[in-house]
Amino acid sequence: MAPKRYTLFLLSPRQRFINYPAHSELAKMFGKLRFMVPLALPTIAALTPGHYDIHIYDEEIEEIQTHIKPDIVGITTLAATANRAFELGDRYRELGVKVIYGGPYASFQIEKALKHGDAVVVGEAEEKWEQLLEDFEQGMLRQVYETTTYIEYKTQKPPRWDLVNMKRIFQVAVQVSRGCPFNCDFCLVTKNFGRRMRYREVDDVVAEIQAAPSKYIFFVDDNLTINKRYAKELMEAIKPLKISWGCMCSIDVANDEELLQAMAEAGCFNILIGFESLNPDSLDASNKYHNRRGTIYEEAIRKIHAYGIHINASFVVGFDNDNLDEFDRIFDFTLKHSLPNVNLHLLNAPPGSELYKRYLDEGRLMHCDPELGVGHFPTLHYMNMSQTELFDKYMATIERLYSWDTIVMKAKNLFGHGNFTRSGGQISAWLKVRLTWITVKEFLFTANPLKRELFFFIIGLIRSNKLAIDKGMSFLLTMLGYHRHIQDHMRNMENYRKMVMEQDKGPFKELRITNYE
Repeated sequence: MAPKRYTLFLLSPRQRFINYPAHSELAKMFGKLRFMVPLALPTIAALTPGHYDIHIYDEEIEEIQTHIKPDIVGITTLAATANRAFELGDRYRELGVKVIYGGPYASFQIEKALKHGDAVVVGEAEEKWEQLLEDFEQGMLRQVYETTTYIEYKTQKPPRWDLVNMKRIFQVAVQVSRGCPFNCDFCLVTKNFGRRMRYREVDDVVAEIQAAPSKYIFFVDDNLTINKRYAKELMEAIKPLKISWGCMCSIDVANDEELLQAMAEAGCFNILIGFESLNPDSLDASNKYHNRRGTIYEEAIRKIHAYGIHINASFVVGFDNDNLDEFDRIFDFTLKHSLPNVNLHLLNAPPGSELYKRYLDEGRLMHCDPELGVGHFPTLHYMNMSQTELFDKYMATIERLYSWDTIVMKAKNLFGHGNFTRSGGQISAWLKVRLTWITVKEFLFTANPLKRELFFFIIGLIRSNKLAIDKGMSFLLTMLGYHRHIQDHMRNMENYRKMVMEQDKGPFKELRITNYE
């Protein structure tokens, strides 16, 4: 007899606040609603047995179909989506639907999640999800599904991208490894996936990429190239696929030029590198020692750029050794080394991290809305800075980083050497027309002389074959997207600043003295 059929909803709740590195404005230019959706839900769907009718809803791209009542709901959680996730859980429980939470926030806030749901899957879902569904069908659902071991992760069932509205998404996520040997205080990777690196078989990764609904890929591994031998094998295997992709790596990737060349030839256009801090004391205090091991930043950046690969430079301000001067130091560093893509964040302490545990003991965690933990709001009592002055300096710095005069200076230094001539992935004729029109409208038909100067500079390099046309156009549109997003932030500055001031109690060092007295 055929098994009973069930309806399963898998939900990714919408965020109230979205920070500029999410590329939401760039996605709109591409005619999309989101640049990339999380990998979690298509992966969970792939683990689900065939007698379930599965619907994936990402609220950033579509509304949940409320006229359908599912039998069971799975909701992935981040701190930034926690309130909405719990709101959805309450709604479905009122209808008698079983609600399951997973993801980083629920995994480390189990008691909170269980107030709004029936069960929590902690950490990796493989094996636990299948057992949970069996228990659900038997009416024996447990509250917590957690194991003390990690799967080998040599193969993975292909994510169910067929359940995602890819017409509204630009690129897809691929993961080839889990784990991290490092243990940075502010990071959850080792808490979720352990410190032992586990790798998928390269053929398994290739098969997934070949079946993916986009030629634009982002490898979501926290350090794609930490195992250089595996990375080189992967590059050789994906080179014939003609994809265009980005990834996250440590700065030490620059120490292996053979690997850098292989990455460029395999279609790498962008690497996100966590510089985190230019203050050595802050790196030491957060256990990010590996950023100080024999890699000279200036030389590393030069090498990566020499192979025509952009760097997304990630920085965090708010460590105990930091003061407001860190912002100026970061700005000057990115200007000196021609780093136009800068992801600047304020220090946050996500539940489950070592930083969270330490700040909880010290009484430095704010009892603020978890939705604020997206990187551009202060959420802690910082040692040397009040929240208001930290926020003011942050906003002023990102506006300065993405002002047109800064962008023009960086572009001239970055592209003037002729390193970015390798073309990336192909785009449709319709998209070419759309992007060309946006570029001309925004950069030629403008009253801003700096935007026109940038446009003619980029066009001149393209005409002289010193810059690939797709890389030149993508640079213009990326900078435009960042600029638009940040200007939107600035329009809301009064409301944001009021929120910050309402919770601001001054620098922690002063609070500590006051409490002691």
